[in-house]
Amino acid sequence: METYEQYAILDLRLPRILLAILAGAGLAVAGTMMQGILRNPLAEPYTMGIASGAGFGAALAIILGTGILGTGVVGRRYLLIVDAFVFALIPAFVVLALVLFRKPTPGTLVLAGISMLYIFSAMTMLIEVPANPDAVKIAQFWAIGSLERSSWQDILPISLVLACCIPLLMWKTWDVNILNAGDETAESIGVNVNRTRIFVMMISAVLTAGVVCFVGAISFVGLVAPHICRMIIGADNRFLLPASAMFGAVLLLVADTIARTIVAPLVIPIGIVTAIMGSPLFLYLILKKKGEYW
Repeated sequence: METYEQYAILDLRLPRILLAILAGAGLAVAGTMMQGILRNPLAEPYTMGIASGAGFGAALAIILGTGILGTGVVGRRYLLIVDAFVFALIPAFVVLALVLFRKPTPGTLVLAGISMLYIFSAMTMLIEVPANPDAVKIAQFWAIGSLERSSWQDILPISLVLACCIPLLMWKTWDVNILNAGDETAESIGVNVNRTRIFVMMISAVLTAGVVCFVGAISFVGLVAPHICRMIIGADNRFLLPASAMFGAVLLLVADTIARTIVAPLVIPIGIVTAIMGSPLFLYLILKKKGEYW
């Protein structure tokens, strides 16, 4: 018979630790590659609207009990995961459509992502207005980002997403390095700029969606981890990508430890802790000249 100590370690703590490591690594990798292909230090899954899209999808499942698969087709938990995953991809498709049809500047793509962030945030608040207060509380808790509901059921699918996406992104790190020299230079060397941007953005979006549909819209991990690693080891994505993955895993694990212990027994949503960490850096990057980072 399983003792309380075994239950606490094996069923409560260990899945949460593993999920924090996997989610932190995935968000950091996605942020690193988004910053690389857009040549913009403010690009990351949260500012590109991907996390807000996932939050809207989750709110549909939590508050309205409906979504992409209809009502009552699957259990509420799986409906939430599917909704969050699908709606997280919508902002990425909007950005890809701009790349294909309007050929915007990298800065314009970031602004498009931020506009998607506000659109999905507004739509989420709209469906929360007439909803049951208990459902709204759950939706808001999830939209901030939390590891409270972590379980062994989440580890395998999120591990598969990382195992499929990270090697593909590593394969494109050299092309992303060349993109940092400018589109014209990259094309003269033989890099298909649009195809590279579309491929990397799509894989990064799938990676982000595969993470946030389990842990919620945790913000700023994809911003903080790449920049700190870039300051230490430089901007070569061949080394920056694995370094960011490791630092992102440690960062989210530390943030979760703070969230669990700072006002124990009350557990703060981990997204609040990462936002407190990331917001000063975000402001610093806005005020500092972008060109100095590349």
